[in-house]
Amino acid sequence: MRKLALMLARYFFTVTGRIAPFIAVRVGEKLFTTPFYSKRRDVEFELLQSADRFQIAMDDGRSMQGYRWGNREDPVVLFVHGWTATATCFMSFIDPLLEQGYQVVSYDVIAHGESPGWSVSVSEWADTVVAAMKELGSVECIVGHSVGAGAVIVASSLGLQTRKVVLVSPLTDILEVVERFAQTLSIPDDVVHRMHQYAWEKYHYSASRYGTDWTDIFNSPFKVPTLLIHDIDDMEITVSHARQLVQRWPWAVLHETRRLGHRRILINPGVISSAMDFIVESGPNSAVATERTLLQAG
Repeated sequence: MRKLALMLARYFFTVTGRIAPFIAVRVGEKLFTTPFYSKRRDVEFELLQSADRFQIAMDDGRSMQGYRWGNREDPVVLFVHGWTATATCFMSFIDPLLEQGYQVVSYDVIAHGESPGWSVSVSEWADTVVAAMKELGSVECIVGHSVGAGAVIVASSLGLQTRKVVLVSPLTDILEVVERFAQTLSIPDDVVHRMHQYAWEKYHYSASRYGTDWTDIFNSPFKVPTLLIHDIDDMEITVSHARQLVQRWPWAVLHETRRLGHRRILINPGVISSAMDFIVESGPNSAVATERTLLQAG
C-alpha cells in the first residue's frame, strides 16, 4: 500500500509540476508540514497518568498540552519532541532525572498528540519553544530531538533562559530535508524552489521573527554549554546537520553514535547516561573544553 501511494504521489507531482505547478507547490508544502501519525503506546498512556497536566498558551491563541513530572520546586529540564512524536518519546529520561532531583516538563507540539492543529512549520515549532519558556521561566536545561532540536536552535535567536542545551539528532538545515523529501516524491526542482518561496510567505509572520529566510533562521548566536548527540547511521536527519552546527557553535560538544538511527537513540542507555552526565555534572564552562566522540554498539 505504501509503495502504491508513493507511485501515485510521484505521478501526481510529475504531471502537475508540468501543467499546474501552483497546485504542486501547495500540495507539496502541505504534505511536508502535515504529520500523518503521532500514536502513543499503552506504556506511554500509563506514563501520562502520573503527570500533572497543564496548558501552554501560544501567542496566536492556540494552546498546547503540557505535562509535568516531579516536584515543582525542583530545577526544570524541558523536553521538545520531534516530527510525528509526542512528549512521551523522552520517557527513558524521566526516572533518571527525577532521581537526581530534577523536575521534567514536556508538551505535545501543535498538530501532535493531544495538541490541536493539522500542520506545523519549523518556525511555528520554534514558537512553541518560546511559548513553553514563557510559561516556565528559567530552566536548567532544554533537551530537543530532531525537528524539536532544530526548533530550539531557531528559538534561541530570541534568547532562552536556560543554563544548558542538549540536542539529539538536530535538524539544522531545513532546505536539505526539503530537497530529500522532494527527491523521494519526484517533485521537480522548479516546484521545490517555489515551495520555499511559498512557505516563507505563508509563515512569514512566524518565521520573520527569527531571520530573513529559511537558512538564516538557524544562524543563532545563542551561547550556553551545549551537547550534541547524533548517529552516523541516521537516515532521516543525517549527521552532517550536527557537524555543521558544531562548526557554527564551536562551544558545543558533539558525541557521535553508531547503529542507533534516528529514534532508537532516545532509548539507548549510553546516550541517556551521556546526557545525564552533562545535565547533572557539567559546569558553566565544561562544554567548551574538548570535543569527544561516543560510539555505541547499538
